[in-house]
Amino acid sequence: MSTSTSSSSADELEFYIHPQETIPETLIPSLYKHFPYSNPIYSRMLAPHNTPSRHCLFAATFPPYTPIPKFYTILFSDRSRKNESQIWVFNPLITPSYAQPLSNEHASLLSTHLKLALVFLKNTDIPQAPGFPFNPILKFACLHEIITNSLTFLSSQTSISTPTSAPLIPYHTHWNLYLIRTAPSPNLPAPPPPASLTTSRVPASHINLVISTSTVPREPSTLLAQPSLCLLTPEFEMVAWAFIGIDGTLATLYVIPSHRGLGLATYVARELIRRFGLGEFADLGFNGSSGFVHSDVKEGNAGSEGVMRALGGKRSWESSYLWVDCAVVDEVCG
Repeated sequence: MSTSTSSSSADELEFYIHPQETIPETLIPSLYKHFPYSNPIYSRMLAPHNTPSRHCLFAATFPPYTPIPKFYTILFSDRSRKNESQIWVFNPLITPSYAQPLSNEHASLLSTHLKLALVFLKNTDIPQAPGFPFNPILKFACLHEIITNSLTFLSSQTSISTPTSAPLIPYHTHWNLYLIRTAPSPNLPAPPPPASLTTSRVPASHINLVISTSTVPREPSTLLAQPSLCLLTPEFEMVAWAFIGIDGTLATLYVIPSHRGLGLATYVARELIRRFGLGEFADLGFNGSSGFVHSDVKEGNAGSEGVMRALGGKRSWESSYLWVDCAVVDEVCG
């Protein structure tokens, strides 16, 4: 793993790579302090999918085992996942500890951090990673609206100064992020499934149905390693299902059209979250330790909004999934 973003001065801001085996001591405690705002990257960093062979990148604007500054950025990247989200980012400026909108000083500081992050990601080579050399598109996931606003401002400034330039952000979707607690009482019995249906983890034989009904690209190997729950008919037909995603997202919630209007979405989501909170997916490497899951819901999706309310979820902020074109990074951040 190599990078060409070393600072010319020790006093300049820079990113430092944290070996994966050190992050439980160097990065995770800082993220834990900022729940629930850090939940997506916290969950993503601890996902069992981060096997050594993938050569994931863990980095921060402070070196391992050094005092942590007041303002910092932590990032996670797995660019070998070419068809899936790759990069998660956290900075404490997104938390309520800082007035919103950000002051000019804080907005400028965040912009500096994000410019540096883009250059760092662009210039960090990981030849051992699957699929290297990487696609020049950086795929960011579940970005808090404050980070998104800073990145889109950079993009808009480039469009004004260089109208013929390719866009920094060629793809961008917005979602309402709902937070849901996962702290059930261990003494409460499991609610029975709806009549004639049985619960199960999603069988491998049904994974193609999940992929075919998802509006977001999914990889079978990723889904099969994630917590899941489904409802099956006596004929082994899967009629409803949901997954806990790689970053703690309640995702891929779906009910087939013939079984809608029966409350199955709420049932399967609630039961999956209950089991997740009780640690019933520890065999997959998920212990539910953060106490939260989150869900990205499109504005105006009344059905999903209703499920979120039934689960006790609260709309907390706007999240974004966006792509950044490395070909434009130097022009924007130089």
